[in-house]
Amino acid sequence: MATINYLIKGEKNVTNILLRFKNGRKCDLTATTDLKVEPKKWSAAKQKVKLTADDTTKDEVNQKLAELEKFIFDEFNSDNSKGEFIDKHWLRKKIANFFNRPIDETAVDQIFFIPFIDTFIKNAPTRIIKGKNKAIAKGTITKYNTTLNKLKEYEERFKTKLKFTDLDLTFYDRFINFLSQEQKINLGTIGNYIGTVKTIARDAKLKGLPVHPHIEHPHFFVPKVTADSIYLKDEEINTIFNHDFKGVERLENTRDLFIIGLRTGLRISDFLRLKDANIKNGYIEIETQKTGQTVTIPLHKQVKAILEKRNGFPRAISDQKFNEHVKELCRVAKFTELTQGSKINKDTKRKEEGIFEKWELVSSHICRRSFATNLYGKLDNLTIMGVTGHQTETQFLKYIKITNTEKAEKLKDYWNKQNEEQAIEEKKMKIVK
Repeated sequence: MATINYLIKGEKNVTNILLRFKNGRKCDLTATTDLKVEPKKWSAAKQKVKLTADDTTKDEVNQKLAELEKFIFDEFNSDNSKGEFIDKHWLRKKIANFFNRPIDETAVDQIFFIPFIDTFIKNAPTRIIKGKNKAIAKGTITKYNTTLNKLKEYEERFKTKLKFTDLDLTFYDRFINFLSQEQKINLGTIGNYIGTVKTIARDAKLKGLPVHPHIEHPHFFVPKVTADSIYLKDEEINTIFNHDFKGVERLENTRDLFIIGLRTGLRISDFLRLKDANIKNGYIEIETQKTGQTVTIPLHKQVKAILEKRNGFPRAISDQKFNEHVKELCRVAKFTELTQGSKINKDTKRKEEGIFEKWELVSSHICRRSFATNLYGKLDNLTIMGVTGHQTETQFLKYIKITNTEKAEKLKDYWNKQNEEQAIEEKKMKIVK
């Protein structure tokens, strides 16, 4: 039978209140609570601070001792049923968790969220992703760092140091308000920050740290927005492929890179690093940088034409230069249709919604989106996903940007085709009669 007793040592000076936990003969553990008491004010019989009029902290200390006893019993039942080893380290750790303090003074990452994130990021390059057997991508680590910086700005703004126990719905509302109202960050980016906070907090929870249970509350959700993302139709891609850029090398080179991205569905991190070695038996084969998944893509006739013309792949450029040049080439190709969308305001450095000429909204993201959207409905989803590398249909469908009008047109064409086939069948029936 498990029992808990409180005791003190010494008779003169202020001393620590010790907790003794016993479970049968083999488990007899003692650890300090770090709560202090004068020996003359301690009742050994009742195992609590005596109710003297001159002691203003007696009720608070006794309440904490009662709560700690219940906490230790609950944690023991939970951990013992899972087969966890119950030793003095376990007891010290549980007492520290109850009082929301580190086991030792140097272990600040066991109580404070920011130091834990620092440790989490430091260990990230050696952590293997389950199911992929790959290390965490550099882009993901960058995302961790940007979230860390925002949390540091939050702490500075509110003159606080976030503990795991602070990650409740009050923090959630305050952090979102700070990002949206004070920093004018769009909801989609805020969602990325909240998602990262939840990921790291869950890791802390798995390590037995005292994360506030609100982290799993339905109201502690990741905000999402439905972006007015654009895509290029096949005829628009053909316009770019056939356009005469008057020998301007940067535009011709970017055009060819753009066509390769549009006709392979690869992310910019992948199509900008394609080499001749990636061509195998008439297919492009590459291990994607983001997911570590190997995809195999047949060569589109336009990609073949580019490879033959250049005797290999176009000159590689940076992501930033690509996004600058691709807007210019779409402007030169007269993609000036007014379109609803969002783009970065150069002055505020924030994404803003509005109506712009289509070329202003073009970036590398349009490649993958256009590839998936143009094939949607012509091939089954699983076949397209096999090329794009999407692992779930939910992820894949986020890339499909067909408008309601275009969906209605597809239904209209289907019905027209159905009516034509029915008319042919009726005509055949009349001839037979």
